[in-house]
Amino acid sequence: MKEFVGICHCCKKEIYCLNGFLNGIVKDDGMLICFSCEEEEKKEK
Repeated sequence: MKEFVGICHCCKKEIYCLNGFLNGIVKDDGMLICFSCEEEEKKEK
């Protein structure tokens, strides 16, 4: 099952819930970001 959840705050990529697993991350402030952008943020820190 594939359900649209939202858009990545950084790159505007569509994020889906795939079989109950979110294909991205919801940050503490409520922003939704994809795994690729989350990895880039980690590298910058």
